[in-house]
Amino acid sequence: MKQLILKKSLLFIALIAFLTFGCKDAPKEEVIEETVDVTAFSDADFNALWEKVDALWEQRDPALIHTVYADTFTRAATGGTSTSSEELTNELDAVGEAFPGMTLNLVSYNIGGNMASVIWTVDGNFTGEIAGLKGNGKPYSVKGITVLTIEDGKVVNDDSSWDTFAVFGQTGGYTIVEVESTETE
Repeated sequence: MKQLILKKSLLFIALIAFLTFGCKDAPKEEVIEETVDVTAFSDADFNALWEKVDALWEQRDPALIHTVYADTFTRAATGGTSTSSEELTNELDAVGEAFPGMTLNLVSYNIGGNMASVIWTVDGNFTGEIAGLKGNGKPYSVKGITVLTIEDGKVVNDDSSWDTFAVFGQTGGYTIVEVESTETE
C-alpha cells in the first residue's frame, strides 16, 4: 500500500511539474505597428490654404508659389508635371497668356487626414493665345478636380485634371481634326 501511495504521489508531482513547466505560453512574436504621423487638416486650414491657391492662380505671381507649395513638391496636371518653382512659373505664364482674366472658383472639397479632394471651376473669356490659337473673347467655364496632399500647411503633391478641350468647344470656331499617322506598318 505504501508503494501505491508513493507511486500516486510521484505521479501527482510529475503532473504538477508538467502543468507548471510544460504548459507555458509559447513566446509571442513582437508585433510592430507602423504608424505615419498624419496631422489632420481642418476646414479652417483648408480655407486658409485655398485663399492662397486662388491668389496664386488668379494673379499668376511666381512670388506666391512658396505660400502654397512646399520646397519639394510635385504637381501633375493636364498640361504636364511641375516639380520646381521654375516649371510652375512656366505653367502660370502659359495660363496667363491664354486666359488673362481667368477666375478660380471653389465648388466643394472633402478632407481626409492630410489630403483634400477639391472640385473647382475656372471662368473667363478666351482673350489670349494658346498653342497658336488666338482667343476670340468668348466666355468659357470649365470644371476640374484636384487632390492635394498637405504637409506643414503646404502642398507636397497636387494631382489636377480638367477638360482643356471644353474651352475650345465653348468658345467655338475651332475644329478638332484627327491627324492620320504617317507611320507604316
